[in-house]
Amino acid sequence: MNPPSPKYLNRKRDMPPKFKFTKDDIVAAGLEIVRHGGWRVFTARSLADALGSSPRPIYSYFSAIEQLEEEIVKRAVDLLHEEMTRVRTGDPWIDHGIGYVMFAHGENHLFMGVNDEKHIHLFKRYGDLIWHSLTDSLSDHSLFRGLTAEQIDLIQATRWLFAHGLAFQLCNPPPGIWTEEKIVEMMQMGSMAIYDGLIKKFGATQA
Repeated sequence: MNPPSPKYLNRKRDMPPKFKFTKDDIVAAGLEIVRHGGWRVFTARSLADALGSSPRPIYSYFSAIEQLEEEIVKRAVDLLHEEMTRVRTGDPWIDHGIGYVMFAHGENHLFMGVNDEKHIHLFKRYGDLIWHSLTDSLSDHSLFRGLTAEQIDLIQATRWLFAHGLAFQLCNPPPGIWTEEKIVEMMQMGSMAIYDGLIKKFGATQA
């Protein structure tokens, strides 16, 4: 058998390297790092170690680490959406609030990470998408019938402030205080107190 020609060898040398992982693998590995340790342990080296590679192939998929961080935030928002749409009480409005707080409780590194100074603008950008989707899904909810869009938005925004504050409290709670049952109870009471107070302010009656 004749040896390969120099032209063939040069062509093989010029071919882009084949990686044993995909872009999705990189994002998934990055998400797991942030979930377990926050952004402080997320580096190109820690990601490469998780993938069993050097950092160099990562930059074949992402020209800058910030692009990868944005993809991780998007994945975090997807997880948040899953948690918020999980059925717990059978009332979707209450369940949205419970899910938001439970996400922070169970994914404290991820929740704090997407809310930090560097990434909050990304969390807002992609979080706004699920905000509008979930609000639209409540259009036929008995609590919101007969209310204007502005009134519904005010109820939603006020309840979000309550849920957001509670979520931050549960990122690092004292042991043994916050169970899921306690979170459900608090969200039910708080949500209805907000609703009843604003309905009174609107001078409206429930349809």
